[in-house]
Amino acid sequence: MRCPAVVIIYHVGVAQCLLNYAPWILRTAPCVLGASAGSLVAAAMLHFAKQMKTFTLGPFNPSINVLHWLEFILHKHLPSNAHQLATGRLAVAVTRMTDRKPVIMSDFGSKEDVALLCSCFVPGYCGMMAPSYKGIYYVDGGFSNMQPGLPLPYRQILTVCPFSGEMDICPTDTFSMLDMVVAGATLKGSVANSIRFFNALYPMPLEKAYESGYKDAIDFLLNNGVPTVFTVNSLELKIL
Repeated sequence: MRCPAVVIIYHVGVAQCLLNYAPWILRTAPCVLGASAGSLVAAAMLHFAKQMKTFTLGPFNPSINVLHWLEFILHKHLPSNAHQLATGRLAVAVTRMTDRKPVIMSDFGSKEDVALLCSCFVPGYCGMMAPSYKGIYYVDGGFSNMQPGLPLPYRQILTVCPFSGEMDICPTDTFSMLDMVVAGATLKGSVANSIRFFNALYPMPLEKAYESGYKDAIDFLLNNGVPTVFTVNSLELKIL
Protein backbone atom coordinates (compact mmCIF):
# COMPACT_ATOMS: atom_id res chain seq x y z
CA MET A 1 0.00 0.00 0.00
CA ARG A 2 1.11 3.58 -0.71
CA CYS A 3 0.04 6.92 0.71
CA PRO A 4 -2.57 7.95 -1.88
CA ALA A 5 -5.99 6.98 -0.56
CA VAL A 6 -7.37 5.80 -3.92
CA VAL A 7 -4.60 3.19 -4.16
CA ILE A 8 -5.37 1.93 -0.66
CA ILE A 9 -9.14 1.83 -1.17
CA TYR A 10 -8.73 -0.17 -4.40
CA HIS A 11 -6.73 -2.79 -2.51
CA VAL A 12 -9.36 -2.85 0.23
CA GLY A 13 -12.01 -3.59 -2.39
CA VAL A 14 -9.94 -6.50 -3.70
CA ALA A 15 -9.29 -7.82 -0.20
CA GLN A 16 -12.95 -7.58 0.78
CA CYS A 17 -14.00 -9.52 -2.32
CA LEU A 18 -11.49 -12.27 -1.56
CA LEU A 19 -12.63 -12.41 2.07
CA ASN A 20 -16.26 -12.71 0.97
CA TYR A 21 -15.91 -15.23 -1.83
CA ALA A 22 -12.48 -16.90 -1.62
CA PRO A 23 -11.23 -16.44 1.96
CA TRP A 24 -8.93 -19.43 1.67
CA ILE A 25 -6.65 -17.39 -0.61
CA LEU A 26 -5.78 -14.98 2.20
CA ARG A 27 -5.88 -17.54 5.00
CA THR A 28 -3.40 -19.87 3.32
CA ALA A 29 -1.05 -17.18 2.00
CA PRO A 30 2.34 -17.72 3.70
CA CYS A 31 3.30 -14.08 3.21
CA VAL A 32 1.25 -10.98 2.44
CA LEU A 33 2.37 -7.56 1.20
CA GLY A 34 -0.04 -5.84 3.54
CA ALA A 35 -1.82 -6.62 6.81
CA SER A 36 -5.28 -6.78 8.32
CA ALA A 37 -4.54 -3.47 10.01
CA GLY A 38 -4.52 -2.00 6.51
CA SER A 39 -8.30 -1.86 6.57
CA LEU A 40 -8.11 0.43 9.62
CA VAL A 41 -5.57 2.64 7.89
CA ALA A 42 -7.72 2.70 4.75
CA ALA A 43 -10.78 3.75 6.73
CA ALA A 44 -8.76 6.60 8.19
CA MET A 45 -7.41 7.47 4.76
CA LEU A 46 -10.99 7.71 3.49
CA HIS A 47 -11.73 10.34 6.15
CA PHE A 48 -8.40 12.04 5.45
CA ALA A 49 -9.05 12.24 1.70
CA LYS A 50 -12.42 13.87 2.31
CA GLN A 51 -10.74 16.39 4.61
CA MET A 52 -8.23 17.19 1.87
CA LYS A 53 -10.99 18.64 -0.30
CA THR A 54 -11.33 21.51 2.18
CA PHE A 55 -7.72 22.60 1.58
CA THR A 56 -6.43 24.55 -1.39
CA LEU A 57 -4.18 22.24 -3.47
CA GLY A 58 -5.43 19.25 -1.46
CA PRO A 59 -2.60 17.04 -0.14
CA PHE A 60 -0.03 19.33 -1.79
CA ASN A 61 -0.95 22.15 0.59
CA PRO A 62 2.24 23.10 2.51
CA SER A 63 0.36 22.87 5.83
CA ILE A 64 -0.44 19.17 5.29
CA ASN A 65 2.01 16.45 6.34
CA VAL A 66 0.64 13.14 5.07
CA LEU A 67 3.51 11.10 6.53
CA HIS A 68 3.07 12.34 10.11
CA TRP A 69 -0.67 11.87 9.90
CA LEU A 70 -0.36 8.29 8.63
CA GLU A 71 2.23 7.42 11.29
CA PHE A 72 -0.14 8.74 13.97
CA ILE A 73 -2.96 6.52 12.69
CA LEU A 74 -0.70 3.46 12.55
CA HIS A 75 0.56 4.01 16.10
CA LYS A 76 -3.01 4.46 17.28
CA HIS A 77 -4.48 1.30 15.73
CA LEU A 78 -1.63 -1.22 15.58
CA PRO A 79 -1.52 -3.59 18.59
CA SER A 80 1.48 -3.49 20.91
CA ASN A 81 2.73 -6.82 19.52
CA ALA A 82 2.27 -5.78 15.88
CA HIS A 83 5.94 -6.46 15.14
CA GLN A 84 5.63 -10.05 16.40
CA LEU A 85 2.49 -10.68 14.36
CA ALA A 86 4.01 -9.13 11.25
CA THR A 87 7.51 -10.66 11.29
CA GLY A 88 7.83 -13.31 8.61
CA ARG A 89 4.28 -12.76 7.37
CA LEU A 90 4.15 -9.11 6.35
CA ALA A 91 6.59 -7.97 3.68
CA VAL A 92 7.11 -4.25 3.13
CA ALA A 93 8.73 -3.03 -0.07
CA VAL A 94 10.82 0.14 0.15
CA THR A 95 13.41 1.91 -2.01
CA ARG A 96 16.85 2.63 -0.56
CA MET A 97 17.76 6.22 -1.38
CA THR A 98 21.54 5.73 -1.57
CA ASP A 99 21.43 3.44 -4.61
CA ARG A 100 17.69 3.43 -5.50
CA LYS A 101 17.61 -0.34 -5.04
CA PRO A 102 14.43 -2.16 -3.98
CA VAL A 103 14.49 -3.68 -0.50
CA ILE A 104 11.91 -6.03 1.00
CA MET A 105 11.72 -6.11 4.80
CA SER A 106 9.86 -8.74 6.79
CA ASP A 107 11.72 -8.70 10.11
CA PHE A 108 10.43 -6.10 12.56
CA GLY A 109 11.97 -5.43 15.96
CA SER A 110 9.25 -3.21 17.39
CA LYS A 111 5.83 -1.73 16.73
CA GLU A 112 7.58 1.47 15.71
CA ASP A 113 9.41 -0.43 12.97
CA VAL A 114 6.12 -1.56 11.45
CA ALA A 115 4.62 1.92 11.62
CA LEU A 116 7.69 3.54 10.05
CA LEU A 117 8.13 1.04 7.24
CA CYS A 118 4.43 1.01 6.41
CA SER A 119 4.45 4.81 6.10
CA CYS A 120 5.54 4.68 2.47
CA PHE A 121 7.14 8.01 1.66
CA VAL A 122 6.44 9.85 -1.60
CA PRO A 123 8.73 12.92 -1.87
CA GLY A 124 6.72 16.11 -2.18
CA TYR A 125 3.44 14.34 -1.43
CA CYS A 126 4.34 13.17 2.08
CA GLY A 127 6.91 15.85 2.82
CA MET A 128 10.51 16.67 1.94
CA MET A 129 12.59 14.70 4.49
CA ALA A 130 12.48 10.93 3.98
CA PRO A 131 12.25 8.69 7.07
CA SER A 132 15.27 6.64 8.12
CA TYR A 133 15.43 3.09 9.44
CA LYS A 134 18.62 1.98 11.24
CA GLY A 135 20.41 5.00 9.82
CA ILE A 136 19.39 4.38 6.20
CA TYR A 137 16.87 6.56 4.33
CA TYR A 138 14.06 4.92 2.38
CA VAL A 139 11.23 6.11 0.16
CA ASP A 140 8.17 4.44 -1.37
CA GLY A 141 8.91 0.99 -2.76
CA GLY A 142 7.02 1.84 -5.94
CA PHE A 143 9.90 4.01 -7.13
CA SER A 144 12.09 0.94 -7.69
CA ASN A 145 9.57 -1.87 -8.15
CA MET A 146 5.80 -1.46 -8.36
CA GLN A 147 5.24 -5.23 -8.24
CA PRO A 148 7.90 -6.64 -5.89
CA GLY A 149 8.42 -10.36 -5.73
CA LEU A 150 9.25 -12.47 -2.71
CA PRO A 151 12.24 -14.76 -2.19
CA LEU A 152 11.95 -18.53 -2.30
CA PRO A 153 10.04 -20.61 -1.29
CA TYR A 154 7.24 -18.21 -2.30
CA ARG A 155 6.91 -19.31 -5.93
CA GLN A 156 3.32 -18.27 -6.64
CA ILE A 157 2.38 -14.64 -6.12
CA LEU A 158 -1.03 -13.05 -6.65
CA THR A 159 -0.35 -9.53 -7.93
CA VAL A 160 -2.77 -6.64 -7.48
CA CYS A 161 -2.52 -3.16 -8.96
CA PRO A 162 -5.01 -0.27 -9.32
CA PHE A 163 -3.53 0.53 -12.74
CA SER A 164 -4.23 -1.49 -15.89
CA GLY A 165 -1.36 -3.76 -16.90
CA GLU A 166 -0.03 -7.31 -16.70
CA MET A 167 -1.14 -8.06 -13.15
CA ASP A 168 -3.47 -10.79 -11.91
CA ILE A 169 -6.03 -8.36 -10.52
CA CYS A 170 -6.18 -4.93 -12.13
CA PRO A 171 -8.51 -2.78 -14.26
CA THR A 172 -8.97 -3.90 -17.86
CA ASP A 173 -8.55 -1.27 -20.57
CA THR A 174 -9.98 -2.25 -23.95
CA PHE A 175 -7.78 0.20 -25.83
CA SER A 176 -4.13 0.96 -25.21
CA MET A 177 -1.71 2.85 -27.44
CA LEU A 178 1.32 1.03 -26.03
CA ASP A 179 2.66 -0.88 -23.05
CA MET A 180 5.03 0.84 -20.64
CA VAL A 181 7.47 -0.67 -18.16
CA VAL A 182 7.31 1.50 -15.04
CA ALA A 183 9.48 0.51 -12.07
CA GLY A 184 9.48 -3.14 -13.08
CA ALA A 185 5.75 -3.34 -13.84
CA THR A 186 4.16 -3.43 -17.29
CA LEU A 187 1.33 -0.90 -17.49
CA LYS A 188 -1.04 0.09 -20.28
CA GLY A 189 -0.36 3.44 -21.92
CA SER A 190 -4.03 4.39 -22.03
CA VAL A 191 -6.04 7.52 -21.32
CA ALA A 192 -7.86 5.64 -18.55
CA ASN A 193 -4.55 4.85 -16.83
CA SER A 194 -3.48 8.49 -17.05
CA ILE A 195 -6.67 9.44 -15.23
CA ARG A 196 -6.00 6.77 -12.59
CA PHE A 197 -2.51 8.18 -11.95
CA PHE A 198 -3.99 11.64 -11.42
CA ASN A 199 -6.70 10.29 -9.13
CA ALA A 200 -4.06 8.45 -7.08
CA LEU A 201 -2.59 11.78 -6.01
CA TYR A 202 -5.68 13.92 -5.59
CA PRO A 203 -8.83 12.76 -3.73
CA MET A 204 -11.76 11.54 -5.83
CA PRO A 205 -15.00 9.67 -4.99
CA LEU A 206 -13.30 6.77 -3.20
CA GLU A 207 -16.39 4.56 -3.42
CA LYS A 208 -15.55 4.13 -7.11
CA ALA A 209 -12.04 2.94 -6.26
CA TYR A 210 -13.45 0.38 -3.81
CA GLU A 211 -16.04 -0.84 -6.33
CA SER A 212 -13.36 -1.09 -9.03
CA GLY A 213 -11.13 -3.25 -6.83
CA TYR A 214 -14.08 -5.42 -5.81
CA LYS A 215 -15.22 -5.94 -9.40
CA ASP A 216 -11.72 -6.64 -10.73
CA ALA A 217 -11.26 -9.30 -8.04
CA ILE A 218 -14.58 -10.93 -9.01
CA ASP A 219 -13.50 -10.96 -12.66
CA PHE A 220 -10.24 -12.65 -11.66
CA LEU A 221 -12.06 -15.36 -9.69
CA LEU A 222 -14.51 -16.07 -12.51
CA ASN A 223 -12.01 -15.94 -15.38
CA ASN A 224 -9.56 -18.28 -13.65
CA GLY A 225 -12.03 -20.83 -12.32
CA VAL A 226 -10.99 -20.20 -8.73
CA PRO A 227 -13.14 -22.18 -6.23
CA THR A 228 -15.45 -19.74 -4.49
CA VAL A 229 -18.34 -19.70 -2.05
CA PHE A 230 -20.85 -17.90 -4.27
CA THR A 231 -23.15 -18.76 -7.15
CA VAL A 232 -23.87 -16.72 -10.27
CA ASN A 233 -27.19 -15.54 -8.83
CA SER A 234 -25.62 -14.33 -5.59
CA LEU A 235 -22.90 -12.58 -7.60
CA GLU A 236 -25.47 -10.68 -9.63
CA LEU A 237 -27.28 -9.63 -6.45
CA LYS A 238 -24.01 -8.50 -4.88
CA ILE A 239 -23.08 -6.33 -7.84
CA LEU A 240 -26.53 -4.76 -7.92
